[in-house]
Amino acid sequence: MTTQDMVNNAVNMAKRVQARDDLCSRSAMYGLQSVFDFIPDSFVKASASLAGGCGSASGSCGAYASCLLAVGLKYNSTISEELDDPSVFMAKTAAAFNEYRERFRAEWGTTLCPEIQEQLFGRAYKLYEPDEVKEYLELEGHAEKCAQVVGSAVKIAAEMLLSL
Repeated sequence: MTTQDMVNNAVNMAKRVQARDDLCSRSAMYGLQSVFDFIPDSFVKASASLAGGCGSASGSCGAYASCLLAVGLKYNSTISEELDDPSVFMAKTAAAFNEYRERFRAEWGTTLCPEIQEQLFGRAYKLYEPDEVKEYLELEGHAEKCAQVVGSAVKIAAEMLLSL
């Protein structure tokens, strides 16, 4: 399988699961796990808590946050490494998360769920307010538009996981 096939497979799986489950963060992590065997089931399970702007708090995009965790799982320095050499944090960990963040921002202009919602739907929704959640989930094209964001987040992460 080529590198591009691996990226495409991760993106397609994530988008398919997003369309089915509508949990952006878990869909993104599952898509990555389908290609990268170092991502444990526990990460897929835990990543569901990041959906809806991290815990339905209308903060950071859940797909962004979930993919950032996958990048960190592979590239972040350990505490032991940092105790031995404090400069490793900036050289290794920060370099990876800064690259991911900037690539995501280049595509969406933000990492925040409400600002992405404004781009996709013309307004932001408070995902901690039951009435707004109901309205948000019933929007025409909701699943497809959120899958677009998930696919984008997964593509960036998969490319990084294959190249760093």
